[in-house]
Amino acid sequence: MKIKSITFKPPEPKLKVIKHVFVYISEKNSQIIVTPFYKEPNQGYNYSQEKCEVLQLGSSHELIGEAIKRNIQKFDIKEYDSNRSSKKDGYGAFHLSKEKSIRSFEKNYTLIDVSGLTDRNNTFRIETRLGYVNKLEITSKISAHCDNAELGKLVMRMFKSEIIERK
Repeated sequence: MKIKSITFKPPEPKLKVIKHVFVYISEKNSQIIVTPFYKEPNQGYNYSQEKCEVLQLGSSHELIGEAIKRNIQKFDIKEYDSNRSSKKDGYGAFHLSKEKSIRSFEKNYTLIDVSGLTDRNNTFRIETRLGYVNKLEITSKISAHCDNAELGKLVMRMFKSEIIERK
């Protein structure tokens, strides 16, 4: 008599999401701003949350990595509030920066995108955006289970490789 084997499958989430945060770093203002995101369930786009985390540029790699992991866990699925400002100046990162205009914010802050590689979010993809001098973008990958200091060190290495010359 043969016995059928039973296989168990974990339940699939309703909406598969790749979590991500933006990390804005400024040498001029000596700031690191970590911005978590929401995902709009009906339209599928991501938008920034109002509450961002600010660190000093001289913070330890451990603190930077911890802040990134903490904020990536804040990623949530939420319908977009139509009363919220849709303009760029509605973003929390700009308000927390020490800049007076969007143009100076974009000039003085380097954007680094930290996101999950797949919907399981067990590997982070870290990318620089819009290289200023040579338009070169740098990408790296690291395990989401890595030490906080390793994650912070990798993000800062990518930032330092990005600051060749700014005018």
